[in-house]
Amino acid sequence: MKWGVQVVKPSTHNSESTSLLVNFAGGRYLFNCGEGTQRLCFENTMRISRLTAVFLTRVDWENMGGLPGMLLTLADSGTRNLTICGGHNLTHALAATRHFVLRNNMGIGVKELRDGDAAAAFADDNVSVAPVHLYPEGYTPSADERGPDQSEEAKQRRAMLARALGVCEKPEAQGKKGRRSSGQPQPQPPQQRKKGHYGGQCQEAAVEEHLQRIEKQQGDAVAAHMPAAYSGHDAMQGGNSSQHLPPTRPTPATLCYIVEGPEVPGKFDPQAARALGLKPGPNFSRLVNGESITAPDGTVIRPEQCVGPARASGIFIVVDCPSASYIASLIASTRFAPFFGESQPGDASSRLLLVVHSLGAGVAQDPRYRAWASQFPAHVRHMVSAPEYVADNNPFQRHLRIQTSMAAVNPRVFVLPQATGTSELPLDTFLPGRDVIAPHSMAAFDIEPKPRLDVSLVRQLLTPEEMLAKEAPEAAHMVSTCAAGPAAAEDDVELAVCPIGTGSSVPSIYRNVSANIVSVGGYGGVVLDCGESTVSLLKRFLGYPQRNAHNTRIRQSYVEFVASLKLLYISHMHADHHLGAVLLLHEWARLTRALAPQPRLTIVGPSRFWVWLEDYTGVQDLELDRVDFVSCRDIQLADPAAAGKTRPKSRYDTLDRAKVDKLKTELGLVDISTCSVIHCPWAYGLSLTHSSGWKLVYSGDTRPCANLITLGRAGDKAPTILLHEATLPDELVQDAIAKRHSTVSEAVAMAVGMGAENLLLTHFSQRCLSLPRWKSNVVRSVKLNRYGYIAGGGASGNTTPVSGSNSASISAATTATPEPDAQAGGGPLDGLVSTDDTRAAKEALMRELGEPLSDESDTEDGALKGRPYENLNIASAFDMTVYAPSDIRQYRANVSGLRRALYKELALFIAEDKQASEADANEDASRRADAAPSPKAKGPSTSKSKSKSKK
Repeated sequence: MKWGVQVVKPSTHNSESTSLLVNFAGGRYLFNCGEGTQRLCFENTMRISRLTAVFLTRVDWENMGGLPGMLLTLADSGTRNLTICGGHNLTHALAATRHFVLRNNMGIGVKELRDGDAAAAFADDNVSVAPVHLYPEGYTPSADERGPDQSEEAKQRRAMLARALGVCEKPEAQGKKGRRSSGQPQPQPPQQRKKGHYGGQCQEAAVEEHLQRIEKQQGDAVAAHMPAAYSGHDAMQGGNSSQHLPPTRPTPATLCYIVEGPEVPGKFDPQAARALGLKPGPNFSRLVNGESITAPDGTVIRPEQCVGPARASGIFIVVDCPSASYIASLIASTRFAPFFGESQPGDASSRLLLVVHSLGAGVAQDPRYRAWASQFPAHVRHMVSAPEYVADNNPFQRHLRIQTSMAAVNPRVFVLPQATGTSELPLDTFLPGRDVIAPHSMAAFDIEPKPRLDVSLVRQLLTPEEMLAKEAPEAAHMVSTCAAGPAAAEDDVELAVCPIGTGSSVPSIYRNVSANIVSVGGYGGVVLDCGESTVSLLKRFLGYPQRNAHNTRIRQSYVEFVASLKLLYISHMHADHHLGAVLLLHEWARLTRALAPQPRLTIVGPSRFWVWLEDYTGVQDLELDRVDFVSCRDIQLADPAAAGKTRPKSRYDTLDRAKVDKLKTELGLVDISTCSVIHCPWAYGLSLTHSSGWKLVYSGDTRPCANLITLGRAGDKAPTILLHEATLPDELVQDAIAKRHSTVSEAVAMAVGMGAENLLLTHFSQRCLSLPRWKSNVVRSVKLNRYGYIAGGGASGNTTPVSGSNSASISAATTATPEPDAQAGGGPLDGLVSTDDTRAAKEALMRELGEPLSDESDTEDGALKGRPYENLNIASAFDMTVYAPSDIRQYRANVSGLRRALYKELALFIAEDKQASEADANEDASRRADAAPSPKAKGPSTSKSKSKSKK
């Protein structure tokens, strides 16, 4: 049986987590799943289907931050069962994700591996995995960490966690075969649960029920106008998910793993079988499968007469040592002793073939660690995954390739990510004289049938400068001059919106999930949504540890930006908008801990986001005592539809005005407001108005929404920039309705409706690579009902125009006649009305918009110059870009160059996708061949069987 270890992601300064994939014909096993793991699998066409189990070396976000997103993907792909193994608090960490993880009929088996467990804590037909616990100096593990606490209080706690974990699953998944997927006992209902240490949780049940009724009222008001298809997802956010989990404390334990494969069957000897009177055919296969055969003369032939003895499989070890404080525990452990010293045939040390060293900064240079690692036999190979030994490369080469082509068009907007391509230390200095392997992504080490390093799938990773010389040599000098030269006057901006991730739902090879940073000149930083991998992308975008020379607009390094961060805003609870927030908070706490005075950070978001953070901080201390939380509901702009109604109070309506005033002072804001939007319950849009005169409106995820237009029109200032989602092209409007997103034309209509000066489109479907297009007939026929939801093309029964001057009703144009696409460019809605439109049609449009017809309406290109359009410019966002208002105004000049770059990349993608499909087909064929009986066992085919086969 063939099996081996493949590197998904090595430990680097950008992300100190090592991910490995163990491949068998019948299953796959993942070791660690940090942020970005799923995107790397997509980048390298590494399939995660047939994933059987996940093993975490540490229960912290560095090693499990990619797991929630991967669980959602696996559930959507039809995976039925998955086992997750890790240390203490694993169940708590997974249960805390109940607000945003819904696993469709997918059973999860959670196994917390304790120090007192049996040697093989996990075993199936393929692998046997034994954990080895390490602790930092001075830490004493609790009794519950060493073995399950059998007290009533502990049992009650485990039952509550099991119940919370079950919220992540649909009801039908929880009841499979009469047991819960978590393997924990079914808890009693809240009203029947006995009082104990967590009685306070139960005593507030009445308050909690009242809160849930309030939240349900808000949710029902929106849900009544939403597609029924999403009721299951929204129901998941009900129940007791707003109730806190029982308290726990962080555990600094790290787990190493000793992994052994299945017994290797003995080799079949066809000559011995023939000598015993057997002819090639089915009997050979039966002997290989362990069956005895009766020969024609009546002799019973046993398998051991012609099949050699089985042997134990090879072994590999994963060592996770995050800092030097764990080395003493590593040295003191006796679990590695059988693998030390000179090996003898058949013993454990002779079967050990590979040791993977996942090390924190500085550990590899510690003499104590090197002395410990030197005790393994000389034949063992060492793969060292440590920041000092791993080259600083950008693993997302396809995004780098397209970013390079676009940087050749405008290097100030399209920032080349930082990557030096070199390591701090040469590999041969780790263990001189030993066989040391570099942990390149996609590098594979076969354990069976024969130990072998395979680097055939390892790709060359280019630096930005090398990629630029390859893809756009004619622009290399211009880009390098821009990076090295003095800052231009236009680089000094008071407002710059930097999309870091511009894709929807799941990460892809070209776009990461939602994240935006806002640079408020001279005041500090703002983050608007924070999807998975935001931290690692920020390090490349801004530069870590030194500033990125290619980023001429944001003159801060990653460390400087995070230390100056003032506001983290989360628009709603969908995972693709906030899975990177935990690591960002952890980094902010680390980088500001030693500052005097210690700064505070403000988080604005749905109340359940704070519940999630408070639950998770029991697993990994996020220093939330230095964080001020403001619920989006507490700064919500008054809803005209709710005029005269009193919104019930909840425990979250406890706004401390001092928190908001402090934030406004720190960022120089005169106003910060939110509004509810049409996506999921507790989804919000945001408006920031600055004392210098600019106004930024962010839609989050939404359908065309009257509340958002009201928010944009509030006050005396029209939005300087509207950052609006444009998930789907116009032809997929029905999908947009079903998924509660906006099409491109609907986003344009929203900008027209609120009189925005500049529109920046983002949050694109991962299916779309080309520049977005809109259609003028769709824009002018979009209408809203009172909840901002679709009223139907031309319907008027439920529509109410948006209040204020220049009222523009907005709804989906599902009945509009086709019209040529208009390219998203700069200027006053370039191409909004085509040249063959009649003056009467233009007059009708202007009457609908409540505006007089401009004398300049019949200008070249058919661009409308009416007052609703004269200030509107449109740009399309890409990952790792910088947009000041001037960049959006000048965007039209870049469109033709960007279109050429995208067409070129699309052609390359099609060719690479074809190669990947062929490789997948070859892998499937190889897997089927590995699973099939050995051809030798079957013997040569007879002419009769060949004839049958042909026939």
